[in-house]
Amino acid sequence: MNKASISVCIVIGLILVASVIALNIGNKPSKMPEGSPARTVQIFLEHVSSENYDSAYNSLSIELKKTCSFTDFAADSFNEKARYSRSTFKHLTTHLDNLESVVLVEVIEVEPAFPIGTSENSYQEKFNLVKENMNWKISQLQFPINCFMALENPNKSDD
Repeated sequence: MNKASISVCIVIGLILVASVIALNIGNKPSKMPEGSPARTVQIFLEHVSSENYDSAYNSLSIELKKTCSFTDFAADSFNEKARYSRSTFKHLTTHLDNLESVVLVEVIEVEPAFPIGTSENSYQEKFNLVKENMNWKISQLQFPINCFMALENPNKSDD
């Protein structure tokens, strides 16, 4: 290869790296309004992504905590963490009805693809919330599975 070809390859490589960095910076979600149901969901997803399961569990409603022990929640959250940590979240809608709310978010999973590039998969997740002591709390999740099993099987104990 001559010097011109090498220079062109270097320039193209630098452009690709700069583009990836710019796209990642541009994909940061905007902060939802404090105290809103959407902000509660955003904080919850941030806590799960960063393995801060105690704080994520505190985002759950009293009723959901009755059917979902912290141990079950943390175990299943650990499994979800890998998926959420490589995802970005986009708030789609919030339906507010007095003391209840439904927040719909788009989860966009980005995975590296060989040789250069990324693969993107997106889907929607719904979070039901209730207002408890002036704070929004998540009352229903699409995960963890153990918490759903507890809802379906009232004889299950939390040992």
